[in-house]
Amino acid sequence: MDETGMDLMRWLGRREAFAAIAGKCSAAEAESLRRIRDSKMHKQLGMTWDEFCPKRLGASRRNIERLLRPMDEFGPTYYHVAQMTHVTPEEYRAIAEHVSADGVRVDGAVIALLPENSEQVSAAVAKLLEREKPAKEKAPTSFDAVLKRCESLEGLVGEQRLGEAQGRSLGVALAKIVIAAARQGIVVPRV
Repeated sequence: MDETGMDLMRWLGRREAFAAIAGKCSAAEAESLRRIRDSKMHKQLGMTWDEFCPKRLGASRRNIERLLRPMDEFGPTYYHVAQMTHVTPEEYRAIAEHVSADGVRVDGAVIALLPENSEQVSAAVAKLLEREKPAKEKAPTSFDAVLKRCESLEGLVGEQRLGEAQGRSLGVALAKIVIAAARQGIVVPRV
C-alpha cells in the first residue's frame, strides 16, 4: 500500500475511534441529563425543567427531550449503534430486538460494538433493516400496482365522511396526482 493508502487507513481508524468515543459520550450525556430530570435536581436551583434546559443546558426543553427519547426507549446501546451506523431512532426501533450490549445479532452471530468492527456492524444493521422493511416497501412499484392503489383509494374515500380540513387536504393530494399525470402527458377527464 502506498503512502496515500496508508494515510487513508489512519484517517479511517481515527474516525472509528472517535465514533466509539462519541457513542459512549452521547450515552453518558443522555444518562446524566436523564438523572437530572428524573430526580428533579434542577429544583435545587429553584427552576422548573422548562427553565433549567435553556438556562443551564443551553437548549430548549424540547431539544433535550428529543435527545433523551432514545435513552428512555432503548438505553445506551442505541447511541453506540447510531454513532457507528448513523441509524435513526425509527430504524433502530425496527431492529432493536437484534441489538444488545453484547452487539448486533444477525444470522446467528453477534458482532461486538467495537471500533474495529464498525464495517461489520454497519453491514449487519443494513441487512437487518432490509429484512425488516414492510412488504409494500420492498415490492417494486409497477404501473398496475399504482393503478390498483388508486382504484382502492377511490373506494375508501367514497366511504369516508370528511370534514372541511380533511377535504382540503384530500384536494391538495389529488391536485398533486393530476399534476404528476399531466407531466406524463395524461389528460385527466372531468367526471
